[in-house]
Amino acid sequence: MSTPGFAPGHAVVVYLHTPREKVFGVLVALQPAGIVVRGLDLAALDDFVRQEARRETGLGLVTLFYPMSRVERMERDESVGGIEGIADRFRRETGRSILAAAGLSSRRTRR
Repeated sequence: MSTPGFAPGHAVVVYLHTPREKVFGVLVALQPAGIVVRGLDLAALDDFVRQEARRETGLGLVTLFYPMSRVERMERDESVGGIEGIADRFRRETGRSILAAAGLSSRRTRR
């Protein structure tokens, strides 16, 4: 079982407001000033997964900072019961981890 809570290296979904956005990625840092995520807009996720499965280039994960004033909530991405988490789906469809896709697999991080 993985570590509970939010630690660098965990896959997360960040919900933002003004403007409304949803971002999926790997948590890099959680600080009082804001959240740093290596990720992409959730609306582009399916295209990104298909691209990665074909080993093509184009879309990619980028390092993003969001100030806490924009953060509505953050969820840790996890598979629960029969519902597959985004990172697990990514691994199943591409054969590699979201950490590897984010270029973070050499760091000491978790899923």
